[in-house]
Amino acid sequence: MRLARTVALVAHLVVVWLAAVTLVPRLGADTRAVWLARFARQTLGILGVRLVRRGARGPVDGPVLVVANHVSWLDVYALQAWRGGRSVAKREVCDWPVAGAIVRGFGTFFIVRGCCRDAARVKDTVAAALRAGERVVVFPEGTTTDGAAVGRFYAALLQAAVDAGVPVQPVALRYLASDGARDPAAAFVGDMSFVDSLRQVLGRRALAAELTWGPLLQPAGETRRTLAATSHRFIATALCDVPDLPRPIRLPQAA
Repeated sequence: MRLARTVALVAHLVVVWLAAVTLVPRLGADTRAVWLARFARQTLGILGVRLVRRGARGPVDGPVLVVANHVSWLDVYALQAWRGGRSVAKREVCDWPVAGAIVRGFGTFFIVRGCCRDAARVKDTVAAALRAGERVVVFPEGTTTDGAAVGRFYAALLQAAVDAGVPVQPVALRYLASDGARDPAAAFVGDMSFVDSLRQVLGRRALAAELTWGPLLQPAGETRRTLAATSHRFIATALCDVPDLPRPIRLPQAA
């Protein structure tokens, strides 16, 4: 099973890489988002990761800043599989072989972690994309956790939603085994290498990425800190598995 998935993943990434370096940069934002969502869903399907949605509202169309907790490199695929959207990644990813070309082609924003000046630059760039009608995904923790709880949120990038006047939508993300218990296989933490993480994911017969979508938070009259605090509170509560949340809805796999 692991070997078959690895071969399928390599073939898939070759196709995505070719599209990212030749076709995708010429597409408009809306079409690019559609392609990105399709590729993300196909990637998760190859890895054996199914998507499960919870929450009263679900993902929305139009410009929105999606704010999520950060567990794994799988998070971006899980979030982009619903509506596409650009994301923010650490600067080092830009130079990764193959993966760097793919994320550059799909319009990822790169940030130098720990640099306030660069955070301000990325905030302005994200705000411009939001004003242009795009969706953007950010992880305010700035690092990954094991998914058992949510870490501190850094509010800097939420200023982009305030500046652009677009809503923020928090999303709680966790990975579950077939019995519904939290599965640590997806967690990409500590000194773990990407190869080790990928091996763990490929070795799971059943892994679900559960996303609990929160309400839209309007920025009018709010500050980035209050938006970050409200988002953090929603995600932390959702990760505690509040019993009155709507029943899960499974996303059909892309062809």
